[in-house]
Amino acid sequence: MRSFASPDTHFRIIPSESPPTVDGLAIGEPKWLACECCSARVRIDGPDGHQTAIDDLPHDRTCPQRDVVSRWFREQFGSD
Repeated sequence: MRSFASPDTHFRIIPSESPPTVDGLAIGEPKWLACECCSARVRIDGPDGHQTAIDDLPHDRTCPQRDVVSRWFREQFGSD
């Protein structure tokens, strides 16, 4: 398992492009956490108040970043 903070991993924050009346976020406010290597993305601080983590990304089966997790995840579920 690799850390998302590693310099060889690539993720991005996608901002909201719609007004608050559509998604509750201002235009330009962070909306999605996305993987740069596949189509995986997850809403940041979704409407249910859930805190988004790198561990929540539903990576494609062939994504080279499927093994990238947070320190918390490694401590709870496995080690390097």
